[in-house]
Amino acid sequence: MELIIVRHGETDWNKLERCQGISDIPLNSRGKKQAKQLADSLKTEFISAIFSSDLIRAKETAEAIAHYHSVPFYFDRNLREMDQGEFEGLEFSHIRAKYSNVLNQWATDPENLRIPGGETLLEVQDRAWRAYLDIYENHHDDRVLIVSHNLTIISLLCKFSGKPLTSFREFSVKETSKSVVICDKSRYEISILNDIGHL
Repeated sequence: MELIIVRHGETDWNKLERCQGISDIPLNSRGKKQAKQLADSLKTEFISAIFSSDLIRAKETAEAIAHYHSVPFYFDRNLREMDQGEFEGLEFSHIRAKYSNVLNQWATDPENLRIPGGETLLEVQDRAWRAYLDIYENHHDDRVLIVSHNLTIISLLCKFSGKPLTSFREFSVKETSKSVVICDKSRYEISILNDIGHL
C-alpha cells in the first residue's frame, strides 16, 4: 500500500500560536487556499480512498482533495489530534510561562506525559496505529490518502521509521504537507517527507 499522509491547512489558532488539540477550529482563508493548492497538486493522482480525522479543519482539507476524486471517503476519530486538555485555547507563550514543569517533562518523557485533562502521546500513537491497521487490512494493494494533524502524523512517522516517541522532534510536518509511506506488511519506507512544493 502507498499511504499519502496530509496535515490539514492553517486555522486562525495556528496563526495566533494557540493550542488547538481537539478543539474544532475551521480553516481560515489561508488554510482554504492551502487546501485548494494541495488538492490541485493531487487532482491527477490515482487515489483509492480518503480517510480523515472528523475535526473540521481536517474534514475541510480532505473535502478539497475529494472534490477531484470519486472514491470512498471516511471519517475516523482515531485520526484526531492529541487531546491537550487544559492547554487547549491557550497561547503557547502562556503555556511556556505557566506550565514550565509540564513542558520539562514533555521534553524528557513525551511518551508518558499526560497534559492535565488530556492524552499521552503514546495513547495518540496507539489509536492512530489502530486506524492505520484497519486501513491496511482493507486497502493493502491500494493508494490511500489520510488527512490528520501534527502530533498524530508525527507519532505515526515514528512508528513507521522504528523510532521511539522521544525522537518525535526529528519530524516536522507543515500545514498541508504531503508525506508518503510505502507499506508492505511489516516493512515501511518513508519515501516523501513534509512536501510543500504545491504551496
